[in-house]
Formats: sequence, C-alpha cells, structure tokens
Amino acid sequence: MKPIEFVWPDGTSERVRTARGRLEAAGEALRAMPMDERLAALRRVLELWTGVDAGWRDALVAALAAESTLHADTIREGLDEALRAWSPERFVASARRAVGQAQPADGGEGEPPAATLSPFGWTAVLAGGGVPMATMLNVLVPLALGSPVLMREASNDHATAGLLRDALDAVDERLGRAFESLAFPATDEAFALVLEAPCVVATGSDETIRSIAGRVRAGSRLVAFGHRFSIGVLGPGIADDRTRLEAVAEGFALDVARWDQMGCLSPVWVSLVGFTAAAASETAEAIAAALDAVGSRLPRGPLSTPVAAAHHRERSEARMRATAGATRLFEGEGYTVVLEADDRPRPAPLHRFLRLWPVAGVPELERALRPFGPQLSTVAVDGFPPDQETRLRERLTGLGISRWTRPGRMQTPPIDWPHDGQPLFAPFLRFSSRD
Repeated sequence: MKPIEFVWPDGTSERVRTARGRLEAAGEALRAMPMDERLAALRRVLELWTGVDAGWRDALVAALAAESTLHADTIREGLDEALRAWSPERFVASARRAVGQAQPADGGEGEPPAATLSPFGWTAVLAGGGVPMATMLNVLVPLALGSPVLMREASNDHATAGLLRDALDAVDERLGRAFESLAFPATDEAFALVLEAPCVVATGSDETIRSIAGRVRAGSRLVAFGHRFSIGVLGPGIADDRTRLEAVAEGFALDVARWDQMGCLSPVWVSLVGFTAAAASETAEAIAAALDAVGSRLPRGPLSTPVAAAHHRERSEARMRATAGATRLFEGEGYTVVLEADDRPRPAPLHRFLRLWPVAGVPELERALRPFGPQLSTVAVDGFPPDQETRLRERLTGLGISRWTRPGRMQTPPIDWPHDGQPLFAPFLRFSSRD
C-alpha cells in the first residue's frame, strides 16, 4: 500500500500567523467556559471515540490506511483496543484531581489568597509518530485547562488532527474553534513562529527534543516526550504451565503486532530470567507460533527499503550465530524471533522483529537494563511468584520505568497513565496569585 504523497502548502508562515490570531479570539471564549463545562464537553468528545458506536474510529482507520504503510486491519485493531481502554470519567477525574491538588487552600486572615489556574495563551503541539492516541491527548489536555492549541501535524499522520477537530466541533463549537492544525517542514519559517508559543509540547527523538529545547523562548514551558521503548520480562514459572505459556506468547504477539511494533509501548525484546536452555527454546517457539497466527488477521504492512535491509542484515547475522548452536532463529511471513545466547545489546529493526534475551537472575537483569533506564517506558512481566514479582518491581522501578503491566496489555494503557513518568495534566498546569 503506497502512502499518500503530501505536498507542503505555500504561504505556511502566513497561515500560522492567521491561525494564531484566530486562536487568540477562540481562547477567550474557551477560558470563559467554566472548567466543569469544558470537562463535560471533552468527556462527550471522548465518548464519541471510545463508545460502542465505532463511527469516528472507522473514519480514522480509513484515513490512516490511505496514508500509512500499516494494514487497515492492524490499524483498526490497535485503535479499537487502545481507545476502548480509555475512560472518559478517568480523564475528567484526573483533571480535577490535578488542579485541586496543585491549588493551595484558600488563604485565611493574614494569609495570601489561593492561587488560581492561569491557562497558557496558546499551546503549540509538535506531533510525532504515527500512533494517534498520544496526539489526541496532547490536544485534549490543554483544551481542558483552557489553552487553545495549534498543532504541527506529524509527517506520517495528517488524518488524526482533522477528525479530532470535527469531533470537538460536533460537541461544542467553542472547542472546535480552539484547535487548529497545519502541516509544514521543520525548516520552514513557520516552525520558528510555532516555537514562540508560551507552551510547547514536542514528541520525537532525543535529538529532535534537544534541538527544540534550544529554540523555545526563554520563560516558555516545554513539555517533551523523547525516545522511549518497552520490554518484556518473564520468569521461569511460565515454562511449567503450557496453557500459561501459550497465553503469554499470544499476549506478546499482540503487543508486537499492534502498530507494527513502532510505538514507544511496543516491546523491543523479552528478557528470560532464570530459564533453562530447553525452556527458553520452548518460549521462543511459542511466541513465534503466536506471531505467525496473529499475522493472518493483523497483517504486517510493507517494509520500506531501509527497514527491509535492516531485517535482512539482522536475520543473516542471527543465522551465522545460530551455526554455533547457541542462538536460535524463528522467521516467517511478516515476523522474526531471535533467541539470543547472551544479553548483548543488538539493533532493533522493529516491524515485528523481536529478540529474547537469557538472563541468569534479577541482579543480572538490573545490570543489563541500567544503561537503558532513562529510555524505558513500559515493562510487561509474568512468570514470577507474587512475592518475587514485587521484589522485581521494587528493584527495577528506580531505573525510570513508567508502567508495569501484563503481556497483551502493553499497547492499551489507561488514559491517565504516567507517560514518561509524568502525570497527565501536571506538566501543562500554570497558576497565578495576588497578594
């Protein structure tokens, strides 16, 4: 499936200036809405996307499939499951809790008055990646707090923003007018104009984030989401129960297949802690079989030339290591599983390419993960007794892991999960007070 060729519009800088002017007026109307009214309206918007009626999701699936290399069935499954895991009630409760906890209590006699929420005049969202849920949240959160949003669309997703604005407009025109999106290259003058926002939300590689941080105006707020990846950790208990092993394998197969392993919640590898050689091989075989099965209903999209070359190179190297007898390679139509002989870091081509690492024990796992701590997002764990799993989490959480879950649930976090360790609303809050 060939992606749509997008042509950058002329006069983008002027379009940014015009959009900012409209957003200034729209921001006044947005902030005139009581917060409870804004939250009630946004709850209805979320219900459009998360409810039984899949009309809005269907529209986004069709639009993404037309411009993406992802297969439509894979997009549909990933979008349906991720948005069904979102609770509009939790979004509203999270907003109220964040604002309430951050605001000081009313001042008494002789005490300064309480601070009040002071929304940013406007928020710039620099979208990144092709997984739409993060893009949607980065728009909805500022709107909930009273800040209109101007989005620079991701280069591989020009669909999410337009449909989200239609949904906002369908619920309340004041919300629809408070969100605009444009597409333009990062080298354009328009990019510098967007970075003048009092609040800038950026998603991208660490290099991209560093570049943006150096260009944001002094005194502006930068909410940054840099490079993150996720992993699995399995204990030897799964090898004693064939039913449990198959369930874990099916879960990881789903985690890998969703969005073709291209999101920060996609597992890059699975660590096998304390496995015998036979148990490790059995686990690798089970995950490979599950990936083969899931591929029949969620096909992998076509690979670009560079990705196909990376897959070929890593498969070839795995075959060479396999000749020594320690590494095992499982490959099929649309997937690769490599059972490594050691925990040496190796490239992650993604697009349904999974490595399994043998690790002697938890201390060795901690040492292996420590260099990656700042980049770890989600860990799916299974196969340990409850007390050992508790100790495992206590030992590893300090590395910077944001979320613990089970295989099969990595790509479907709740709406208020702490992305990059940050509460959903806290990074966007600003207050003012008067003595």
